[in-house]
Amino acid sequence: MVRVLERPPPAHVRPLAAIILCALVCSTLAIGFGALGTLTYAESFKTIGGLTLQHLRPLHTTFAVAWIYIAGVAVVYCFLFSQPLKSTRALRVRLKIQLVLWGLAGAGVLISLCRGVFSGREYMGAHWVWSVLIYVGWILFTWNFFSVVGFNLKGRPVFIYMWFTSLLLFLWTFAEGHGWLLALVSDYPLRDIAVQWKSYGVMVGSFNLLVYGSLGYLGCCIAGNMRYAHSNTAFALFFLGVVNSFTNFGHHTYHLPQSHVVKWISCIASLAEAVIALKYLLDLSALVRARRSGSGNRAVSFIVAMTMLWSFIIVASAVVISVPPVNTLIHGTHFVMAHAMGAMLGIDSMALWAVLLFMIQGMLPAGHRLTRRLPIVIVFGFVNVAIFLLVCVLSTKGMINGYLRYMGPAAPGAPRFLTLFPPVFMTLGAALSLGILHINTSWIVAIIPLLRKPRPSPAASTLEAPRASKDQAAD
Repeated sequence: MVRVLERPPPAHVRPLAAIILCALVCSTLAIGFGALGTLTYAESFKTIGGLTLQHLRPLHTTFAVAWIYIAGVAVVYCFLFSQPLKSTRALRVRLKIQLVLWGLAGAGVLISLCRGVFSGREYMGAHWVWSVLIYVGWILFTWNFFSVVGFNLKGRPVFIYMWFTSLLLFLWTFAEGHGWLLALVSDYPLRDIAVQWKSYGVMVGSFNLLVYGSLGYLGCCIAGNMRYAHSNTAFALFFLGVVNSFTNFGHHTYHLPQSHVVKWISCIASLAEAVIALKYLLDLSALVRARRSGSGNRAVSFIVAMTMLWSFIIVASAVVISVPPVNTLIHGTHFVMAHAMGAMLGIDSMALWAVLLFMIQGMLPAGHRLTRRLPIVIVFGFVNVAIFLLVCVLSTKGMINGYLRYMGPAAPGAPRFLTLFPPVFMTLGAALSLGILHINTSWIVAIIPLLRKPRPSPAASTLEAPRASKDQAAD
C-alpha cells in the first residue's frame, strides 16, 4: 500500500533537511559560477581570480546538474520515509554514507576544477576519480529505494515507475559517459562523439523522469489521492519519456554520418514526448489548483503554474530544435544554450522548487515566513521574468549567428545587437543570480535549525503523520 504524504514524518525531518540543504548549496554554487561566467563576456573580466570561462563553465554545469539530481533525491527519500518501515537504521546508515561520498566528490570537483584539472569532456568536466564516489553513492541510493519499494511494479502509481527507471538509467548512462576512458571509444572520433552525446541524452532523460516523478508525487500529495498517477496520460508520458531518453541524442548528432532512420526516430519521439509532457503537466496543474488550501499551497500552486508556462515555451523551442534543417542553423549557437537554460531553470528547477517548498513548509511551524504567499510570488515572479528575458536574448543571438554562419562571406555586416549582447547578458545574468540566491539563502536559513537534534517532548513537533489515501486499497 502506497501512502499519500501530507507532511514529512517528524522522525525523518533531519535527514530530509540535510539532503535539501545539499541541493540548495549545489544550486548556489551553480548560480555563483554562472554569474561569474557571464562577466567573462566583457574584455576586462576575461580572468576572474585566476579563473577563466574554461574553469567556470564546467563548474557551473556540474553543480547545476547536481542540484537537479540531489533535489530529486530529497523528494524520493521523503516518499521512502513516509512508507511503513520495519527499521530505518540500515537505510539511515546508507544515506549517511551516500551524503558523505557526495560531499567528498563535490569538494573534490570544486577544488580540482578551480586548479585546472579537467577531463576535457562536456558536462563531465571533472577528473573521473570523483565520478567513482558519485557512482557508489548512487548505488547506495538505489539500494535504499528498492529496499523499501521492492521490484514488483504491479499496480504501482506512475511516479514509482519514473523513479524506478531513473535510478537504473543513471547507473547505465553515467558509466557509459565515461566510455572515453577506453581506447575502444577514444581512438575513434566519430564513435566517441556518438557515445558521448548518446550517454548525455539518456542522462537528461534520467533526471527528467526524476523531476516528472517528483512533480507527480506533489500533485498526489496535495490532491490526497493517487487517482491521476494511474491515468493513461501519466503512463503515456512515462513510456515516451523512456523511449526519448534513448533517442534524443540525435539532436546533437544530425551532422554525423548515421542512419536517417535514427534521425527520424529521434525527431518524432522528441515531438511526441513534448506534447504528452505538456498535457501531463497541465493536468497536474489543474489537480493542484482544484485541491489547494491555505496560503502555503497557493504559493506552491503559483510555482507549479510557472512550470506549466515554461513547459509550453520549451516545447515550442524543442519543436524548432527537432527539425533537422533548422537544427543545422542553430546547433552550436546560443539558441541551444537558451533552450537548455529554459529547460533546466524553467521546468526542472521550478518543479523542484515547488516540491521542496511543499516539503519545507511541512517541516516549519505555522506562520513561518516561507508559508506566506505574497513574498514567494514576488520573488519567483522576478526570477521568471529574468529567465524569460535571458532566454529571449540568447535565442536572438543564436539565430543571428546561425544566419550569419549560413550566409558565409555573403552575409551582411553584423547587427548592432551583437555589440550590445555582452552588457545586456551580464545585467540579466546578475539579476537572475540575485533572485535565485535570495531564494536559496532564505530557504537555507529556514532549514539549518531543522538539522539540530530535537529534544524529547510530548509535543515535539507540529508535523502530521502521513495518512493513507482511501483510493489506494488496491495498491
